[in-house]
Amino acid sequence: MIESKSGTPRVSVIIPTYNRGDLLCLAIDSVLKQSYRDYEVIVVDDGSTDDTANLVRPYLDRIKYIVQRNGGVAAARNNGISAARGEFLAFLDSDDLWRPEKLEMQVRFADENPQYGLIATEISSFNQRGPVPARTKSTMYAIKNGMVVEDLLFANWIQTSTVLVRRACLEHTGTFDEGVGQFGEDWLLWMRVASRFPIYFMPEALVEYRVHEENLTSHQPEAQFDSLMRILDKLRSVPQFQQKPELIQIAEYRIALGRGRGDVSVRAYDRAIPKLRRACRLKRVPVKAGALLLLAMLGNRFARAANLHRD
Repeated sequence: MIESKSGTPRVSVIIPTYNRGDLLCLAIDSVLKQSYRDYEVIVVDDGSTDDTANLVRPYLDRIKYIVQRNGGVAAARNNGISAARGEFLAFLDSDDLWRPEKLEMQVRFADENPQYGLIATEISSFNQRGPVPARTKSTMYAIKNGMVVEDLLFANWIQTSTVLVRRACLEHTGTFDEGVGQFGEDWLLWMRVASRFPIYFMPEALVEYRVHEENLTSHQPEAQFDSLMRILDKLRSVPQFQQKPELIQIAEYRIALGRGRGDVSVRAYDRAIPKLRRACRLKRVPVKAGALLLLAMLGNRFARAANLHRD
């Protein structure tokens, strides 16, 4: 474990993992190659059933390895936070990689700009075939700095593996919410931080984000939708949204409409109908949602008729 002369590292790097032994080792290597050296590495194994424990054995003199019963990524990150000693917390998903200058640039910026509670960075994306140029945050979103909680409600440009956050901020906001399901718990925390502290986005691509089947938006779409709705319910208590409750309603409408449209596009009409009905209730004149709902209901009727005919 790499530490400062005082024995207390400035940065605690928290890596949750589940059944990604080979990728985890690559992630750890990318941390150990950092030009900034005042850090500790905490790996939280969320009950892996593969050979993760054997693969991390050569690193045990340089990392803290915690094994927990499978409880999800939010619980794993929170377990890491509880074990952390650093002034700053940095998160790295076990399938992503850091560039060597990542921590050095972020810590320097944080020291020079103490008003910012959270510092994120740009990403470069890749898959098994190579770079994926279109998947950068700045090409997908209109990014702002400062007090941006209202902007983050409609566009989350904060990739978890890019985050450096002051521990003091989480003492005010709490940690990752373990009750919202397996999607969006990071987005919820970033908005809670952003509701109290300015945040900053560094334009340098300091994280290599791995695009693969497990992190595609089509993965478990119903669980994702349920998580998003629970998150919006929790955000109603954020002061900015208490003052502007219509923003939560707009976000709910957009998510329900977008997810319903996606279901219609793959002919998942049973899934689309309740989402589109929800969208209709949220809009005074729901032209788009109403048209899609009619299409979904007709499609569902034809599909059922076709199945009865085949039977």
